[in-house]
Amino acid sequence: MTPTAATILLYLGALFLTVATLWFFSYVNQTISPKQTDLRDFLVLIGVVVPFLMVIYFGFAISIYHTISLRATWLTADDTELTFSESLVLAVTYVGLSGWLWLRWRRKPIAVDK
Repeated sequence: MTPTAATILLYLGALFLTVATLWFFSYVNQTISPKQTDLRDFLVLIGVVVPFLMVIYFGFAISIYHTISLRATWLTADDTELTFSESLVLAVTYVGLSGWLWLRWRRKPIAVDK
């Protein structure tokens, strides 16, 4: 496997985990309080939850990528800054996730059968 393919797979895995976690939070928020979903919930998701999840999942992906590229036996902390391509991937992912959450938030709430 080439380093580029490993990088793409790591970033796609981090993106999948981020989307799955955000979908779960969004679904639970709409299911528990369908009438009370307001702008504050959306802003908390965009301003707090999305960056936190991206730091966790993409941080692990970047650490694993640096470990693979250095051929180390254990995760290594790299003190260098993010490359332009890594920054671009993170920025595009954040904007895309924010747009996706905006579309989910504007939808009608999920009806709960009781």
